[in-house]
Amino acid sequence: MHTRVVVHLIGSCIALGHCLRRDRWVDFGCRLRRDRGGNVMVILAFGLIPLTFAIGFGIDYSRAQKMQTDLNSIADAAVLAAVDPAMLCQSSATAKAAATGMFNAQVSGLTDLASVTPTVTVNPASSAAGCAGSLRTATVAYTATVRNVFSSILGSPTLTVTGSASSDASQPPSINFYVTLDVSPSMLLPTTSAGIANLKNGVVWTGAGAFGWPVVGCDFACHSKNSHTWNYGNFVRDVNGNALYTTGFDTGTVYRVSCSNANVYDVNFNQIGSSASVTSGATACGGNYWTSGPSVNNTITLKYRPNGSLFYSSVTVNFPDSWWLAQNYATINPGQQNITLRLDAESPAAQNLATYAHNIELLYAGAPTPPVYKLQFFTFAYGAPAAVSTSPWDTMTDVATSYSSTFPSLTANAPLMTGIGCWTSSCPGSNAFTDITALLTGMSSTMPSSAGLGTPASPQNVLIILTDGAQDNSTGDGMGAINANNITQCNAIKANGTKIAILYTQYDPATINYTSNPTFNNFASGPVPTIQSQLQSCATRNADGTYLMQTVSTDGDISAALNQLFQNVVQSSRLVQ
Repeated sequence: MHTRVVVHLIGSCIALGHCLRRDRWVDFGCRLRRDRGGNVMVILAFGLIPLTFAIGFGIDYSRAQKMQTDLNSIADAAVLAAVDPAMLCQSSATAKAAATGMFNAQVSGLTDLASVTPTVTVNPASSAAGCAGSLRTATVAYTATVRNVFSSILGSPTLTVTGSASSDASQPPSINFYVTLDVSPSMLLPTTSAGIANLKNGVVWTGAGAFGWPVVGCDFACHSKNSHTWNYGNFVRDVNGNALYTTGFDTGTVYRVSCSNANVYDVNFNQIGSSASVTSGATACGGNYWTSGPSVNNTITLKYRPNGSLFYSSVTVNFPDSWWLAQNYATINPGQQNITLRLDAESPAAQNLATYAHNIELLYAGAPTPPVYKLQFFTFAYGAPAAVSTSPWDTMTDVATSYSSTFPSLTANAPLMTGIGCWTSSCPGSNAFTDITALLTGMSSTMPSSAGLGTPASPQNVLIILTDGAQDNSTGDGMGAINANNITQCNAIKANGTKIAILYTQYDPATINYTSNPTFNNFASGPVPTIQSQLQSCATRNADGTYLMQTVSTDGDISAALNQLFQNVVQSSRLVQ
């Protein structure tokens, strides 16, 4: 009531230019009209209301912009998840789910969001799995509403923000791969736990007692040709405990001699005689038999009495070794499988790598500049690395050509421990059979000294090293893991623009320290635990902090690990928006 009166009187005074009546309300209105300070107060009072809302709306808008920045970062991470190298071998549906899951997991912690709706697109939109080099793009677009603090008073509870991000798997460059395969004696270790157990049970070192060591089998030191010439009565047995002898070194007639009654059986377990003995009075199942020196073809005489005969027959035989047993395990033990050694697994892994690389080439066949992958293979043990002896694997060849050729078996030239002779004409001194220093020196002089551009005419260069990382050479490095000198060599190679990728076939100390041999025990407890970190120091480090290195342990798949290493080299993700 009073308010309406005052307003009316003020209006009257303004209209008439003076006051006609002198009551208290009129005086108040006239004084207010004459007081310029009062006018400012009125204007300010009315202006504060929109000013307050303007400031509040600005704060809400800034909060929404901050939320949009956060959501853009989340969208970036989501699209990169969809084109991660691991996702490229999955279906587009799986990649889409990975991106969606990444986005939803990140936004779940944003409390000021009222709602958010992502739209994820992955191309090619196929339900079939892709592979490492497939051309894949991913886009995440979102619409979100952000809760307002001040603007809700004016009936605007939220602000809407939108954004998007895209990424793709960039086309890999053309690369020349120099693949080096460790063929030293330690690569004669079985690939599976079962194989290690079978080898350990099948090769018995009876002469270990001469050193006060347990009489046990062996799956490292007994990887040797004619191992009996230095192992004091080492012999190979079947699962029934019969000692095994052969007339040929790797082939020929097999004789089984019972270690309980000296009966003699053929390969099919048919008894053919009794009262077996071997040269120099040693028992048929071991003993301190020792020849005058190591030789590839040391032989002994197996003497037995054939069934129904009073007279003894003699036959020249060989002690087979653990390598022979691994290759013939199924024949000697019907119903069992042969023992696959790491050396055996390297050849099919090399073959599969060429096929794998060729399949990636095919995926990029329609690209403006399709990448070309070339492979050349080398083996190394002691001395300088050597190109494999079979074409086209011995030269740098496009996988489009080499993949259809058969990779040679590396077991045909299985390496042997130095102390018992070699199949080749030259042997290093002592037991020095793995020379990492010579490997890196040789490959450094073989590979280009400058980085390529990644084009077919100027390919990048990658050195792949497949090894268990155990070094033992006669050039001063001694027995141990790769050392500081080797890492310096690696750094020099990388400084020339060549990437180094390493497949580490993990060295298992349990396979050498059970014999009580102090040399083996010291190696198992000392250098072996450092091998992985030393190899990592040699490998190329990626921008994200990871290394071009894969580790495959016992019971792992060497071929799959080598393909994964190849994938890690050629595939990378990049943000395009």
